[in-house]
Amino acid sequence: MNKRSRILNKRTIYAAGLALILSFASGCRKDAPLPSKIISCGTPYELELPQNTPPMPIPEDNPMTSEGIELGRHLFYEKMLSGDNTQACASCHQQEHAFAENTKFSTGIDGFEGTRNAMPIANLGWSPKLFWDGKANSLEELVLFPIQSEVEMHESVFRAVRKLQQSDKYPAMFYQAFCDSTITVETMSKALAQFMRSIVSYNYRSVPGIGNELRNEVQKRGFEVFVDENKGDCFHCHTVTTFTTNFKFENNGLNENPESDPGLYAQTGNPDDMGKFKIPSLINLRHTAPYMHDGRFSNLMEVLNFYDTGFHVSPTLSIDLRKHTKDGKPVPRLWSERDKLDLLAFLLTLEDTTLLTNPKWARPED
Repeated sequence: MNKRSRILNKRTIYAAGLALILSFASGCRKDAPLPSKIISCGTPYELELPQNTPPMPIPEDNPMTSEGIELGRHLFYEKMLSGDNTQACASCHQQEHAFAENTKFSTGIDGFEGTRNAMPIANLGWSPKLFWDGKANSLEELVLFPIQSEVEMHESVFRAVRKLQQSDKYPAMFYQAFCDSTITVETMSKALAQFMRSIVSYNYRSVPGIGNELRNEVQKRGFEVFVDENKGDCFHCHTVTTFTTNFKFENNGLNENPESDPGLYAQTGNPDDMGKFKIPSLINLRHTAPYMHDGRFSNLMEVLNFYDTGFHVSPTLSIDLRKHTKDGKPVPRLWSERDKLDLLAFLLTLEDTTLLTNPKWARPED
């Protein structure tokens, strides 16, 4: 069996296993198409978004409600979802760090260190694929991965549900959200997904033509470097919108041999996806260091120097980086050290500090 077949089989086996879990949890036959029978009981919730922001795609079988989001908030901070009741989703996605973490890798309940930097989770509702390597296709699917991961929360989803069912508060909260006090894996994942969709963050104060103008001349020059194709050339992936990302996947040349960390290819088996990882938002960069999916850069100047002459050329390298190469190597960009400092000044204006303090996303008081 070749490498691509092994990867596809692994993905197929996982998908079948996840479907089986959800089918048992919802009382469906394992070969059924898993139509949702859950009733949404709560108060309809509408996101408040800036003008011209595209609507967030909401699954028809999991509409957002105030009660569902509040339940999801409690679950996001609930340590009973881990095997030894010591860690929650919020242990690695910390509000004070824009729902990321200020360490290179997270450490799970068994003391094992992961291999990915905790990604900020704001605005995930617009993303068609999730995780750095795109291994989840929905937030409902995403939330089950860390619970079951042996290097993260290391808990059976069935055991987690039993613990919630035996608690004093959760049966009533699930009834308010789903008209049923019997907790299932499906309702647990749907509540968590609702809460995560509610976490939206945007910055339009600093982008000319979208919101208020930049504060000073240094930041204005930094914006010009950002959109200059011979200098920063950042805007193709980190779009000049309220989200500063196109939600796509690219190979940005982190590894000389992309097969050593294949990224999206590990999910799709498509050779064109080798070494591609999710493009993150630039909002709140001040609070989300270290940077890249493997946390290799501790500060933003290291990132800029990498995009100048530090990236590696391979067949799937982003076309926007490939144009800055010659004879298979990076060509220094036409920018000065002053340009880089101006660009850093602009990047640090892409900030939404309300995300760090808004009580509707904070740890519940109880």
